[in-house]
Amino acid sequence: MTLELHICNRLNALGVDCSVVGDEVHFPRDPKPVKLRFEEEWRDAFRDYKRARSLTYDHELRTMVYNNSVEVMVSRLSPAPILAPEQYTLNDRQGNSVNVGTASFAFAFSFFDSQEYEDFFNRRVKKRLYETNLFIRRLPNFIWMPNTATYNHKGRKTPVGLKEKAISAIRNSLFKIAVEQHDSMVLWKPNTRRIKSIYIETPIEEQSIPFATYDENVVSYYKVAKASPFSSQSFLAYYHVLEYYFLRVSELLLHDRLSSLLNSTGFRANREALDKVISAVRGQDARSDETEMLRNVLDRFVQEDDLIEYIKKFEDACGEKIYTKRRKVFGEEFQINLTKDHALANSAKLLKHIRNAIVHSSDRYKREDCHIPLSESENVIEEFIPLLRFLAERVIFGTAT
Repeated sequence: MTLELHICNRLNALGVDCSVVGDEVHFPRDPKPVKLRFEEEWRDAFRDYKRARSLTYDHELRTMVYNNSVEVMVSRLSPAPILAPEQYTLNDRQGNSVNVGTASFAFAFSFFDSQEYEDFFNRRVKKRLYETNLFIRRLPNFIWMPNTATYNHKGRKTPVGLKEKAISAIRNSLFKIAVEQHDSMVLWKPNTRRIKSIYIETPIEEQSIPFATYDENVVSYYKVAKASPFSSQSFLAYYHVLEYYFLRVSELLLHDRLSSLLNSTGFRANREALDKVISAVRGQDARSDETEMLRNVLDRFVQEDDLIEYIKKFEDACGEKIYTKRRKVFGEEFQINLTKDHALANSAKLLKHIRNAIVHSSDRYKREDCHIPLSESENVIEEFIPLLRFLAERVIFGTAT
């Protein structure tokens, strides 16, 4: 089968009207069709792809085993350095190698033939295919070539445990690149749950300048939280918005208590009255643990009824009781009770616990009790970011002038 016929058949299966005309694929459109043309290197690569003696592609892990090589998708944790090379090549003493760079043609074709491609096509290709003013298209417009890492085993005989050896070598190579080239990449992992698509609302069309002026320090924390690709770092930045007001709110509470004593018409600076003042100050210090200070901030700036309404709407959108069903989170059982005088208190305790799991990495903690970056616990933290973001926004609004 020729490359153009293979591409045409695949797109036909996705409901796209196209046909092979000579050595091109044509897509009907007025006033003239869109034409897909092919470079010779793609034709050569397709012939090699179809003649491969052994090729398996795992679309769930985006991993391809091709003869004596293993290719896996990698994700950059930050933009590549300005002078970063297009490809890194590392070798061992036995002549095996690890190449990190743009995906191979075989990997690109494997993704194209996988069931994942339909979603990719509908999201990134189909709309641009018909809306573009261009009439000539190239295959890279249709086929995805992400960054990958490829382990190549020297020799024709496939070694036992090739995939395990390859993953180990690739992980070690990525660490070396991060240390010496300042380019941080990790093996791509499927995210089984994407809460983010639920809690990011459609942008509001109305574009008026706000009347309020917001505290630039907490706005900076908020922007970092919104921009961070890591759930754990995003969580901490949102939490910093609340933490920023811990002492201020605690001091305001103490001021109110002292004012009620000192401004009393019957106040006298005698021993008994001074003991009451001292007791009020000491009592405030005793209550100033972080969970209590977090609760005080939430009490001051968040209407509990608004929180309850938000949680109900969010869980309805998810189709699951993410917050109100009792569940284990980093080693402890938690549940937010949507009743007055409970919702805020439960939220404060839960969020403080997650914050501790992120920042406490000592080996005296059990692994399930603390967060490991880039692990599955990122998905757990992500589920609670919508709740924390809601509270952080209310605090920012409440402290504006």
